Amino acid sequence: MLRTRRVLPGLAVAGWLAVWGGGAAAVGEPGRPLNPRLLALKTNTWSLLAQPAEADWRRQTHAGIAYDSKRGTLLVFGSNTHGLDWDNEVHEFDPVTGRWATHYPRAPRESYRADAAGRAIAGNGRLLPWAMHTYDNVVYDPGLDAVIVSALPEHNPIRKKVPQANVHPTWIYDLKTRQWRIFANNGKPYPKFFAGASAYDPHRDVVAAYKAGMWEIGPDRAEWKRATPERHHRMHFTMDYDLRHRRFVMFGDYYNSSEVWSYAPGARAGDRGTWARQQAASCPPGQHFPVAYDSARGVFVLVVDDTPYTEDRKGRRKPAGRARSSGTYVYDLGRCTRLPGADLPPLGMNYMMVYDRFHQVFLLVTGDHGSPAAVRALKLEWPP
Repeated sequence: MLRTRRVLPGLAVAGWLAVWGGGAAAVGEPGRPLNPRLLALKTNTWSLLAQPAEADWRRQTHAGIAYDSKRGTLLVFGSNTHGLDWDNEVHEFDPVTGRWATHYPRAPRESYRADAAGRAIAGNGRLLPWAMHTYDNVVYDPGLDAVIVSALPEHNPIRKKVPQANVHPTWIYDLKTRQWRIFANNGKPYPKFFAGASAYDPHRDVVAAYKAGMWEIGPDRAEWKRATPERHHRMHFTMDYDLRHRRFVMFGDYYNSSEVWSYAPGARAGDRGTWARQQAASCPPGQHFPVAYDSARGVFVLVVDDTPYTEDRKGRRKPAGRARSSGTYVYDLGRCTRLPGADLPPLGMNYMMVYDRFHQVFLLVTGDHGSPAAVRALKLEWPP
């Protein structure tokens, strides 16, 4: 049984800033270097931090991201397996150096197989998950110091060629050893979270994932427990944890929803919580757009494409044309406000935004299979 210590990684950095290394960097915690460019950003607008030429890999639109709150880095994992890419590497971006690093080479397709228990595995000499769409099902666990991936390779075409691989487990990536392992789940079947979302609750030290109901892993990190079968979304939504209000908040849905839902969890992992539809005045409709929570100001930031829509008889929104831009919105429970001067080119499917608690900025990864990844930063002044 894995045991963890209780931590609060999402809390804002308190303390002091000092010059370190002869003015080359600053520190937000004793001995921790910071990037002076991020500290000096113009507020409420996006700035390019890392040029596309500085990355040698391609961001996959179906991939997800996690924020390593111990090291202050971005961790990307996931792939578009529709014939475009089979990336099962972990890509890491350091906001201090502005550099990308890939932790290990991807597995060759011929290594995709089933183990003795029928679990889908890959890799020669290194145990790896299959390449898969991860969406918002990538989350950092500060107690384990690991990334937890609760997605599954639903759209990987190799499933037809390896039918004996019929168990698709939850995976844990240890950041100290840079090794993957399979979450045992007390030997129970794994929940299916394809195109769902996950987040970490530091108040209860709980990892949660949402698709066919809300599931949680408690501080013992022993198994997934279903807290409630209730659901209000289909897929392509995004979930993050609101520290100030102590609840999970969900944005977007498959038919381009403008609704915002929240879930107040029970006292312990697996206890039933309470759903609520939030007032979301002026929040734009959409799906699969990036969302992150600002722990210093207690608000969310979302970046949503300005897509024109039509509605069918059932009230479902479908695109009526292509977006020419995207807007940046600040959301507090009950209110959604667009930031003037913070528009971007359309993002398409993108789950890759985090809040960097050390620099107190939002970091957004853009690009697609046709161009290398770029990183943009936004320093929020709120209220403006």
